[in-house]
Amino acid sequence: MKIQDMTMSERIKMQMQKLNLKSKDLIEATKASKGTVSQWVNGGNEPSAQYIAPLSKVLRVSEQWLLLGGAQRQKSLITNTRELQKIPLLSLKQAGEWSDLMNQDLTHFQHWITVSDDLSPFSFAVQMDNDSMVSTLGDVTIPLGATVIVDPTQEPTAGRVVIALLDDCKTVTIKKLSIDGPNIYLVPLNSNYKAIQIANLGQVIGVCLQVLSRLP
Repeated sequence: MKIQDMTMSERIKMQMQKLNLKSKDLIEATKASKGTVSQWVNGGNEPSAQYIAPLSKVLRVSEQWLLLGGAQRQKSLITNTRELQKIPLLSLKQAGEWSDLMNQDLTHFQHWITVSDDLSPFSFAVQMDNDSMVSTLGDVTIPLGATVIVDPTQEPTAGRVVIALLDDCKTVTIKKLSIDGPNIYLVPLNSNYKAIQIANLGQVIGVCLQVLSRLP
């Protein structure tokens, strides 16, 4: 059977046999429960996004191979280079729908960005559509037109730059997250814009990790 025709469970078991790993090794590496790991190995459920990175590490395979099969690129324990990874470049509208889109076939996306950072397989990129995150105070700056790398598996904590869906469930924006007790705000770096309050952290789509922009 070809690797790409295998289920994720079959690929996991194949690597476990190859590396002489036991279920306890996966439990220790991923911090998942015994029952959860048993589901992965026996084909009951596939690992959720939070477990893909540590699982691929203990199995010494790429996250892409674990998720999709294909040519295996085994990870060495010590490496001086990072694997290149392609992530889709989304419109802001698509970013607002990402929780539904990310588990579907992504081959129809026309635009992709190549990155070398160790990102979640569910990461994506968007382009900044305004100057609300251009700071004159020496803070982090995201200029108009810059490409922003987003990881939806990162925890949205106060002070991080995030991409979020506003209360109208239609508008998507990139701002700095501020939490004041029960109140949650999306704060611009440009003083010409106002902070926006949102109802809950569930509206945060992902954490912005990197900005790619062209020099003028």
